[in-house]
Amino acid sequence: MARYLLHRIIAGFVTLWVVASLSFGLMRLAPGGPFQRDKPLAPAVEANLRRTFGLAADVPSPVAGTLVRFLVQPGQHLAPGAAMAEIRLQNSQLARPTATADCEVIALVGAPGRTLAVGDPLLARATSGWEQYRRALWSYAHLDFGVTYASEGAETVMATLGRAFPVSLELGFFALLLALLLGVSAGLVSGLRPNSWLDHLSMTGALLAVSMSSIVLGPLLKLIFCVQLQWLDVGGWQPLALDWPHVQVKILPVLTLGLIYAAWFARLTRAGMLEVVRQDFVRTARAKGLPERLVVLRHAFRGAILPVVSFLGPALAGIVTGSTVIEQVFQVPGVGEFFVTSAVNRDYPMVMGTVVLYSSLLITANLLVDVLQAALDPRVRGDHG
Repeated sequence: MARYLLHRIIAGFVTLWVVASLSFGLMRLAPGGPFQRDKPLAPAVEANLRRTFGLAADVPSPVAGTLVRFLVQPGQHLAPGAAMAEIRLQNSQLARPTATADCEVIALVGAPGRTLAVGDPLLARATSGWEQYRRALWSYAHLDFGVTYASEGAETVMATLGRAFPVSLELGFFALLLALLLGVSAGLVSGLRPNSWLDHLSMTGALLAVSMSSIVLGPLLKLIFCVQLQWLDVGGWQPLALDWPHVQVKILPVLTLGLIYAAWFARLTRAGMLEVVRQDFVRTARAKGLPERLVVLRHAFRGAILPVVSFLGPALAGIVTGSTVIEQVFQVPGVGEFFVTSAVNRDYPMVMGTVVLYSSLLITANLLVDVLQAALDPRVRGDHG
């Protein structure tokens, strides 16, 4: 079991690295940029923003003295050895610092007449994609995603996600809990009483739910219960608030997100139960005279629940990604809002923060599902020792 668990943990880290790397590259290959506006920014303002968000780096002065003049202009490409500026040293001699590598000048820092110390910024250069990627991976490993473009550097990504993540976590938890309780219960009843009216009723409802997406179900429930009947409100979600004004705004988002997966759980549980009740060990338990309740709970349930456990991984992925749509429909202040707006606005730090957060959550959840499945069915871990 330990070897199997270690194998899955390593695979999880590799998967997280691949997802983060692909997302990093795709965001920068997409058309547009984070500083494109209807009204273009001033070159100096854009240069300062690029420096703030790590898209540009300062070139330090290698000598101390008084800056006389620049020998380059913003937008100019410098080859190694190209002179950048003239600096008058303390002995009145002129020095011309040169570029040490090929780079593009983004902005000129300071003004002629300024006194420079060794290491003071002389000009700003564009950073390469590889340099940004290397720095980004190191920062992500330390849970540092930088500051958000939307806040203009005033708020970090972790602070923004820390405020919104509890909302999305609560929504996903209750949706999954509803799906498991409702789906597994309906599946057990249908599997134990096949072709009964309860079986037909639950499977018909499951078929309808499976055939309807959350994009359709959410606005439909909102129209019926919020607009026409006016039984429930939308908006004002407060994490862990249990009073009725706050609970009522959580009902429809949880229902919308949980009902579809409850239908899948019901169908899988029914199929698993129908298969298990025909097995010899269940017949033997009944032949020994055990009560039907013990036969179901102690013997049949463990085998019938295996298809549900196998589906928990995809279900968790669907609930996490589906919550993005639900949060928009029901005005839930979760992470989904930032996931959508940051991608549209090319807010690179926020995009990477949400991608890594979602990916880590899914990988961890799938790891727990794999461990649970291995505990229920030793054949799963047989190839790994």
